[in-house]
Amino acid sequence: MARNFAEEDMDILSPRIDRRNATNGITGSNFPLYEWCLAALSKVFGFSDLLSRLFSMLLFSIGMWAFYCLLKQFGMSEQVALIGACMLLSIPELYYHSINALPDVMALSLSLWALVSWIQWQKEKKILILISALVLSIIAGLIKFQFLMLPISALVFMKWRWKSILLYSALWVLILAPVFVWYGYALELTRLNNLKEFGLWVLPISFQQKCNTLIGNLIMDLPEVLLGWPLLITSLILLLKGLRKIKFNRQFYFCMFWLIQFLCFYIVAIERMKNHTYYFIPLLPLFILVILILAKQLEKRSRLLIAVLVLNFAWAMVRIIPSRWVENKLQIPVEFSNVQLRNEFNKALPVNSKCVVGPDISGCIFFYFTHTKGYSFEFTEELVKVKQEQLDIDNMRAAGIKYLIIKDGALLEPFMNQINLKRKIKSIGSFEIWEL
Repeated sequence: MARNFAEEDMDILSPRIDRRNATNGITGSNFPLYEWCLAALSKVFGFSDLLSRLFSMLLFSIGMWAFYCLLKQFGMSEQVALIGACMLLSIPELYYHSINALPDVMALSLSLWALVSWIQWQKEKKILILISALVLSIIAGLIKFQFLMLPISALVFMKWRWKSILLYSALWVLILAPVFVWYGYALELTRLNNLKEFGLWVLPISFQQKCNTLIGNLIMDLPEVLLGWPLLITSLILLLKGLRKIKFNRQFYFCMFWLIQFLCFYIVAIERMKNHTYYFIPLLPLFILVILILAKQLEKRSRLLIAVLVLNFAWAMVRIIPSRWVENKLQIPVEFSNVQLRNEFNKALPVNSKCVVGPDISGCIFFYFTHTKGYSFEFTEELVKVKQEQLDIDNMRAAGIKYLIIKDGALLEPFMNQINLKRKIKSIGSFEIWEL
């Protein structure tokens, strides 16, 4: 989406995707501020994977700073607040996504700053702080609406008087209105071209599937990527040790309100939770906040927290680097991770050529690395299905598709007579490029 902004149109209200079929590619999505900013940067520095990683790294660092400020607001010392901010990066899920082109990284940072601003405004009542809280909350909610749970949690610290209730109600109507308007607009954009690339709706799943998802999240995801074994074990020990000493104060109700909001979101979006652990990102800072609050009872808590931080970083590296960043385990074909082979696609085809690509279950990876647009397929048989009294490949040809990019040319052999290929342009590793 970011590359399409940079190359086609910087209109932020018209996000475009590569799997556009016979359309112009415009479809509804979360508010594409991350992608738009990345596109603007690419116009200055040139589009590259490294640029997106550096941009995300900067945004995540800003989020760590916000979390440090939040911990200071909760009465933590400089040292403990610094350790807590670093713990964000030691969580495997965030260790991984802190340098990925993921809008949630921007939403997390903005929502943390919004939360800090709301708590500060309730203490100081300065208009500039209020404006900051409003703007940050709106933008975070536009990017990913679930991140509104962070600033909303600050309501716990408000004074429960009629004037305060009316004021906060008005302020949150002001925040929620543009968020609802955007997502309504996004659904309309999706209907415009019927390009359902983004999950702006929840699909129903069976009770058994829900149970399996919950068990998988608790047994595997929580200790492995959502917290890390060292942090999880420490939190359980601290919880058992300090259960009787829990104080039912504003901080306790703040944490509970945050947790309840996420549980409501989890129940609604459980269909996404099995394979998309980044949906848990709005909850992850709460884990660390609770651990630090529970650690207050310990005399030598700084030493313990430093030890846990080091161990969790070690676990994050062991869990993430071999499985996600070692070349032979990347979840993309080797032809795309090899720079020379990747450049061969650009040499063989004009940039942004109209193509049909596959087999690609993602519907976007092959387009991104070959720098093309058009149709994708998961199984070769899809190309020869009859639609509107014609083979699907003929419908694609009529829509302007000129090339076929396929991984493993042997998959074409049973369908060569039906597909009516003109000539093979090039072989790149296991890929073949054909002119229709």
